[in-house]
Amino acid sequence: MTSGPTPSATGFVSRLRIDNYKSIAHCDVSLGSLTVLAGYNAAGKTNLLDALRFVRDALLLGPGRAISERGGLDSILWRGAPSLKVGETRPDSFTISLDLSLPGVPSGSAQYTLEIGRPSSDEASFAVLHESCRLDLGEEASSLRTERVEPDGEHLTVRGGPPGIAIAAHELFLPIIGRLEPFPLLLSALTSPHFYDPDTDVLRAVDESSSWNRRLGERGEHLGRLLGLLDEHHPAEKERLDSYLRALIPASLGMDERRQGDFSTIQARFWDGPYPVAYWDAVNAGATAAGDPHVARFERKQLSEGTVRAAAVLAALFQPAALDASIPLLAIEEPELAIHPARVGAMYEALHDASLNTQILVTTQSSELLDDAFVRPENLLLVEMVDGATRVGGVDEHTRRYLEENPSQLGDMHRQGQLRPSPSPQEDSR
Repeated sequence: MTSGPTPSATGFVSRLRIDNYKSIAHCDVSLGSLTVLAGYNAAGKTNLLDALRFVRDALLLGPGRAISERGGLDSILWRGAPSLKVGETRPDSFTISLDLSLPGVPSGSAQYTLEIGRPSSDEASFAVLHESCRLDLGEEASSLRTERVEPDGEHLTVRGGPPGIAIAAHELFLPIIGRLEPFPLLLSALTSPHFYDPDTDVLRAVDESSSWNRRLGERGEHLGRLLGLLDEHHPAEKERLDSYLRALIPASLGMDERRQGDFSTIQARFWDGPYPVAYWDAVNAGATAAGDPHVARFERKQLSEGTVRAAAVLAALFQPAALDASIPLLAIEEPELAIHPARVGAMYEALHDASLNTQILVTTQSSELLDDAFVRPENLLLVEMVDGATRVGGVDEHTRRYLEENPSQLGDMHRQGQLRPSPSPQEDSR
């Protein structure tokens, strides 16, 4: 299926094509600076994120480890429709292709594609069947395309790029030529996305690491140290984080680092006085610090799942590496999880705010997240499971025109199951 939103602003990954990856038989979608993957449980939203993550992991760790951490090649390959038609066979390879806008290069673009499948030899568990990349750095540099030759024996050669490179059939060449100009720019960009699914136990744990961490771990590691960094060196961003937390969690005032010797953890400030008028008077007056009247402090084990997870999502969005686009793409699983439905809209506003600095990609099954006035149909990709395959597409043109006149109906249409992916050209022709 070939469909997707027209981005309001181009992000790092402008186009994503996937074939035969987990539940995704085929998709070809555009991604904007903020894209929300909306769908029910088990529709395949996480699998789309994981295809992006696979590219990063394969380049950082090697394709063998990226495959084994996902249960092996058979666990990754799409299994085909529940019942095969005559002449049909199960797929024996998967392909992921990315069109990119390179960070820091206004007119720069790139494309990276890899195909991994069953090897010709029974001795290997997989082979890299195809890998190609194209770099175009604008008028000052001509387009450069590098592509590996199809497998021939145990090794492959590379054509169109630096000469004299031979690599094994189970290796990727981009990490090798990534040391040669101009490829470090592409390799760095492809290995820098972060994929967040915060774990409450990790968030509440004591951080015993000795390093000064400037980035939030993907399960929420180092939250306390990051909050301390923001408070000391980026006070405006720390206040922005706390203000969104106040919008999400009633009576909250902020989340802070708590130092225990050399170790770090978290603590929160909450209002324990008359609510809500006196609370907002104190907030507007800046009387929200520990020691101010009616400001109570709660330690890590006293905090609810919704509070610590919301703080982690906000810290991911407003960490220094996201603000300066060192993280070119930031993906979050269900950022609204454990937040009261009446407060979820503020989370979308935080996502929209952060997307001005880096590309944001999130999954959701929440209709309440789509009730916010900031939500636009072009920011949505709808995901559903049909006949054993994940379908992904943007809002169809008829629904889009209706929502232009009735924007407040978006959340209700999702709630009532009236939002479905737009059909592919193949489906339109039937």
